[in-house]
Amino acid sequence: MGDSASQPNAQSLRNLLVGLSRFEQFPVAIQWARENHCVVDMFGAFAKERHLLLFQSGNESENWIDPTTNLVYKMNNLMHVGGDILKLLNRVELYNQLFPHIALRFVGFHVMSESNAYPVFTQPFVDNVRFATVEEILAYMKSRGFKPQDRDGVFSNGYYLLSDVKPKNVLASDNGLAIFVIDADVSLV
Repeated sequence: MGDSASQPNAQSLRNLLVGLSRFEQFPVAIQWARENHCVVDMFGAFAKERHLLLFQSGNESENWIDPTTNLVYKMNNLMHVGGDILKLLNRVELYNQLFPHIALRFVGFHVMSESNAYPVFTQPFVDNVRFATVEEILAYMKSRGFKPQDRDGVFSNGYYLLSDVKPKNVLASDNGLAIFVIDADVSLV
């Protein structure tokens, strides 16, 4: 579905979800996924065909790695957006604007039931890295024009507000010269 949540198919989904409550979004998203062949069974055929291996998971997503394509599949449980699919797609779009080299690509939905589905994204797998230090993150964010805010892991440049930019979500090359923010909550100020 392209490289971001703004790709035409994903954009058509976003357009359908505008103005709907989070509860109204699910049946619309599930119907859209079925009509556009974007239902992905992360515990069944889809995962088996790709030989996906369960990978490190966090609070908001289950993660798998595809060893043949070096992609990470992330199934988001919508916890950090209050179950609002549109809010997540909008946040992903903002994230992709800031970090296009490690962008999330919307794949479709893992359908849990007729009234619940989890969005699935891919992201490039970054090899030969370690978790970045707080100092490396601070230097990187400052080099991008972001200033730390009052809370730990929160940065702003006056236009974007990023949170959860902590070592568990930021990778660094062994020499610390390359930094990859692999997960962050992004919103507009």
